[in-house]
Amino acid sequence: MATLPVQYPLGPASVSGTTVSVDVMLDQPTRITRYLSDLSLVNLFVNRIYATPGGVTGGGLVYDQLTTNDIYTTRDVQNVEPGAEFPLVDTQRTAPKFAPVEKFGGKFFITDEARLRNDQTTFRIQANKLANTITRKVNTRGIAALDASITAVGAAVQVTGNNWGTYQPQGSSASLPSASPAADFAKVQLAADTAELGVNYNLWIVNPAQLAALRTVYGTALDGLLADNNISMVPTNRVAAGSAYVVEEGMVGEMRFERPLATETWREQATERTWVQSGVSPVFAVTNPYSVLKVTGLAG
Repeated sequence: MATLPVQYPLGPASVSGTTVSVDVMLDQPTRITRYLSDLSLVNLFVNRIYATPGGVTGGGLVYDQLTTNDIYTTRDVQNVEPGAEFPLVDTQRTAPKFAPVEKFGGKFFITDEARLRNDQTTFRIQANKLANTITRKVNTRGIAALDASITAVGAAVQVTGNNWGTYQPQGSSASLPSASPAADFAKVQLAADTAELGVNYNLWIVNPAQLAALRTVYGTALDGLLADNNISMVPTNRVAAGSAYVVEEGMVGEMRFERPLATETWREQATERTWVQSGVSPVFAVTNPYSVLKVTGLAG
């Protein structure tokens, strides 16, 4: 029979290598924040969609948004003779937009009994749930900002794709190349090249069902196909089945934090339990609405 480890209260609260006792975690909330942050990074993907240039003050972010009229100056450049003055090329100024800060968070408690017994399993389960829920909320709000932008722009950033689940690359009933997922990769990049925005659509955020369909069709050749098209994929349930968001990684806009992930703890004497409360205050701004496309029809 294996020897059980000596744990608090049989021994003092301690740090052993990278293992920290529940008592130490509750007394040092910054350790909990670091733990939650490490967990959230596993499933966080909106940081690949948006740039994260810094913080925000004043309860929101004032930003400028690119439009199709902004890619060129209103007056063309021209040949300048030696000694001549360069022509004035003015640009159109648009009204700035405002994105308000939001705050997401939650709390859970650890009883004094669990604390004294160093019940790391209970703490870990509760902390994991909170980290996952905060991450899901941040991802959901990031996608919602994309959807709002797509709705505002309209058909110019919406594409109907092929049904990835029915594509057959080989056999007597092989599908035409134009019905392939690779044709969708080319179609979205064609939209960017036609608009002359200099956008390289290199990140697809898809429902897990669509990634599974690709793996079924291409098998081990999928990684090579994506690499050949300079594409990476993120599967997530935050995207509806049969659709995808295609972006130029890190170029859609900004994700800033008025308050980064932070944790505080306090003991409630009347109930003999310690509360753990964590939250984050992000803001999302789509500054280049033409660096994102919504593709539908991927499931028929």
